[in-house]
Amino acid sequence: RTTVTLVPTRVHARAPALVSSMAMKRPAAAAPAAKRRRQRPAPSGSPGLCVAGEALIDFLPRETKDGESCYLPKAGGSPFNVCIAARRLGLPVHFFGGLSTDMFGQDLHNQLGRESVDLSLVHRVARPTTLAFVSKTVGNADVKYAFFKENAADRSLTSKDSRKAMEGQSFGAVHMSLGAVTFEDKQMAQAFSELFSIAQSKGAFTSFDPNIRCTMIERGAHEYRKKVEEFMGLVDLAKASDADIEFLYGEGTDLSIIAEKWLKLGARLVVITRGAQGAVAYYRPAPETLASCAASPPTQQPNTIDARGRCAPVADTVGAGDTCTGGLLFGLLGGAGALSLAPQLAGGAAWDNAATGRLQEILRLAVAAAAINVSRQGCDPPTHEEVKGALAALASA
Repeated sequence: RTTVTLVPTRVHARAPALVSSMAMKRPAAAAPAAKRRRQRPAPSGSPGLCVAGEALIDFLPRETKDGESCYLPKAGGSPFNVCIAARRLGLPVHFFGGLSTDMFGQDLHNQLGRESVDLSLVHRVARPTTLAFVSKTVGNADVKYAFFKENAADRSLTSKDSRKAMEGQSFGAVHMSLGAVTFEDKQMAQAFSELFSIAQSKGAFTSFDPNIRCTMIERGAHEYRKKVEEFMGLVDLAKASDADIEFLYGEGTDLSIIAEKWLKLGARLVVITRGAQGAVAYYRPAPETLASCAASPPTQQPNTIDARGRCAPVADTVGAGDTCTGGLLFGLLGGAGALSLAPQLAGGAAWDNAATGRLQEILRLAVAAAAINVSRQGCDPPTHEEVKGALAALASA
């Protein structure tokens, strides 16, 4: 029998025992972040989502009828996947990014259009599309990437583009994922900073996923960690995987210490995905208190569930984290008429019992959506009806 498990909220008093080599001094960026938050307007109240960043072509490993190795091209990239995941769940979604005028870029444009993603903020650029070749070892669902991305279209955004994109727009949330594009690209980093700053000034909450691809980080974890932490001053929801945390802070790092650090730097909610173990969310119900809640996948290892809530094998993990992010954003924005947590994220409202109960529901939905996604080849997020149906089937089993 498959079940959904929600770990009850636990509260940690801040204590000297938590201070270790990871509990560094509060960076200088934290003070400006606090100043920015005092100056922010009330939440916009918009249900709309803007997703910024890359869109690329994943080449997924396959075999021909003769047993020869080959690759299947499929549209992807973390922001692209988040767009589709959130849209299928029911949010109105805009994509803000550069798409090539080549045949791959046209395919990306067409696929977003078929998903009813608003493309009015897209820049068509006469540069090549980023290509990502995916590999995985036999018997292991984990994936690795090799990127071909020099002078690519999805690296073309500027601060001016961000300002223009936000003119006359009102979003409930603005999300950005990295990946093939990293903070080592100074132009893109500036464009994202400008985008987030303007979004917060217009009542949106901001959402960020570092989505680390180790082979893309040229200057090492220590230098990249500085960039991520500096950006946290503009982030309301920080979503990362345990692998991202391990790259940035080292193997065996206590996730709660890093979550507390990111909350100090400016985030109001930190969600860390843990693969087959689900996801955990950290927040502050009071200034000196760190609280968390968690959701486990509705599955029995090593399997997952399909859209009918039935036990199914894992096809691969491509897009699992992005599907989870789409589910988080759908829930946090009050998708399907549910309680929105924008007041907590954009407005700094208290994490009261209603808000924390809703957060647990959102985690449950997001983790279930990711579980369904990994039953399918590539990134193929479920609809809201599929997630509801699967959870209902599990509850009645």
